Amino acid sequence: MKRWYVYILFLSCIHSSCQDKVAIDNIDTVPDTQQKDQYYADVFKILDGTWNGQFIIYEDQQQVPKQEIDLKNISVSNLSKNGLQQINSIKVEQIYTSINPYFQRVTITDFYPDNGQKIVSKGVNKIQDGKMWCVVKKPDETVIHTGSTQGANTIIWQREEKTPQKIEYFKETVSTDFYEIIGWGYYQGDDPKLSPPLWFYAKYKRQPKK
Repeated sequence: MKRWYVYILFLSCIHSSCQDKVAIDNIDTVPDTQQKDQYYADVFKILDGTWNGQFIIYEDQQQVPKQEIDLKNISVSNLSKNGLQQINSIKVEQIYTSINPYFQRVTITDFYPDNGQKIVSKGVNKIQDGKMWCVVKKPDETVIHTGSTQGANTIIWQREEKTPQKIEYFKETVSTDFYEIIGWGYYQGDDPKLSPPLWFYAKYKRQPKK
């Protein structure tokens, strides 16, 4: 094997290795685009801009066996279930900025009216290794969801972690002026054989450009 071929092969291996080292939870480095990413080009663009609204948390006081609810086909009608009680409402501002068709930065500001606490988180929506990812770095944890699309304007985000248990599913639908979220979650100590103990709903309004 000629020396120049070995040298090129060596550089190619180094390049590939460096790209592999862009961790999913890295929100600073924009990954190189691969051919398998192109299917998702501009999938996040509909979110670009500033959105304000309320994120509402409900607790289910009357859980039922899990199989009685279709947890993949959810809508606002799920919030009319008997036993749901609102336990919190968070004022939210989300600012999305696309860097390219596959990488979008987000700043999330949560304001808790009950205690006056304000929490600012940074994150990204990105396409990496042919998959959709949402990574948000909160002050106390990094949250990673995998994504999929449902039609042109709806994104499904979900995660399933075992230690500690964190199972979440969010359906997010974006229109010209509004951004609606419906979702549910199980956390440490919750019984996943029952319907979700927590439900989430939000409706954010797009803000005019400054």
